[in-house]
Amino acid sequence: MLKNLFQDRRLWIIMIAVFVLLITVFDRNNLLDRWKLKEQIRELEGQKEYYQTKITEDSTLLENLKIDSFLEQFAREKYLMKRKDETIFLVR
Repeated sequence: MLKNLFQDRRLWIIMIAVFVLLITVFDRNNLLDRWKLKEQIRELEGQKEYYQTKITEDSTLLENLKIDSFLEQFAREKYLMKRKDETIFLVR
């Protein structure tokens, strides 16, 4: 009787379905959480690349700002600063 019980295909299918359900939904390290974490890792890696490029850009800008001529040019272009005897006309 026990031998026939384990040979029943429906029972095997139900057991496998319950096992898959436990692994995908109810387990502590289930597949759904792993998928969400993998997506979050991809997003954070993209942000990491953005910030690394931003750091290199800002580092070169900081090095260039140590040069007086570049500092004056940067202040004039970025912040529209002028000398006392100058008049600036903005054309847009």
